[in-house]
Amino acid sequence: MSKVAAAIVIGIIGLVALIYFTMDFPFSLEREDFTEEYEIQEKWDLPQRLEEISGMDFVDDERMAAIQDEEGIIFIYNLTSKKIEQEIEFGKDGDYEGLALFGKDAFVLRSDGILFEVQDYLTKDIKVTEHETFIKAKHNAEGLCADLKNNRLLITVKDRDPLSNNTKGIYAFDLETKKLLQTPAYAIDLEDPIFSDVKRKNKLMVMMPSEVNINPVTGEIYITDGRNPKLLILSPDGDSKKLYLLKREKFYQPEGIAFKKNGELFISNEGHSDPANILRIKLQ
Repeated sequence: MSKVAAAIVIGIIGLVALIYFTMDFPFSLEREDFTEEYEIQEKWDLPQRLEEISGMDFVDDERMAAIQDEEGIIFIYNLTSKKIEQEIEFGKDGDYEGLALFGKDAFVLRSDGILFEVQDYLTKDIKVTEHETFIKAKHNAEGLCADLKNNRLLITVKDRDPLSNNTKGIYAFDLETKKLLQTPAYAIDLEDPIFSDVKRKNKLMVMMPSEVNINPVTGEIYITDGRNPKLLILSPDGDSKKLYLLKREKFYQPEGIAFKKNGELFISNEGHSDPANILRIKLQ
């Protein structure tokens, strides 16, 4: 084999390996014989505009604020009428991955770590401020929620933690200083025995957070993995408590978590051959 041919073969092998370990499409290596420890109690099929829903939060018991990961728009979706009631444009097209509401303000997370603060988001006189963080595109920020009790936001990274190869950090954005704190508020240990049924050649793929939120009743921290569907629950102190493996046919790509004040859990899924949806879930 000539040096040129050998170089081509090596290049192809390298490209295949890169695709295998880094491409952002769903595939499953988890065991398939697990028992479903949850019940889907209600389902909303979403309109085409929300086909790539990537974050959501409750405005009130009937209305959901949501984003999809290509447009700088906050959508207000009514769960009762099953219609989009309002569209709030806050920025240019981009890869938006998280949404959190804090009083009259909305916060939207872009995958490169930029946080958009949309003040008075439900009015015609919104004010948008961008906040830079130390999270970059290579880390792939995907999860965002409001931690009302501690006056902060929580942000998760999907691909690589800025500080460690053994954990995926959940970082706190202080709403008073408007800064992302360097030390993670919580950390997901990728070698935790709770992941014993999760088999990966690449340790960083054991848990790839797509969203984070806090149960308002228990204080527990919920994290979804959209690439290989699962739901991780941490105690209020950050200790691993329970891992739910989710069936691909019911959770194609779980990207959003929201809670009602009574603790009812809602998970959103990006669309594929079926429409995107929001599911009301009861965990067993």
